[in-house]
Amino acid sequence: MALAVAAALPLAGCGSACKELADKICECQPTRAREDRCRRSVSTASSNIDPSDEQESVCQQILDSQRCTCEALEAGEFAACGLANDPLVVFADQ
Repeated sequence: MALAVAAALPLAGCGSACKELADKICECQPTRAREDRCRRSVSTASSNIDPSDEQESVCQQILDSQRCTCEALEAGEFAACGLANDPLVVFADQ
């Protein structure tokens, strides 16, 4: 499976709603190691991807809705966080 967090979310630097959303998703990883891998992926993506104003607006709308929660992800409600795939399995131990 592709890196859902990095691929599904356009990311940018500090102050980015999309980076904030991606970091929020990383906080839902079940182990510290997986959270760290998620954050490294977000960091790498944020230095390579510059989201458009429209993408930032979508990320901000998702944040403002407060529907993107760890509980929503665990229940399989990935769309609540703007995702198509399960981000909780992406960073599983290899």
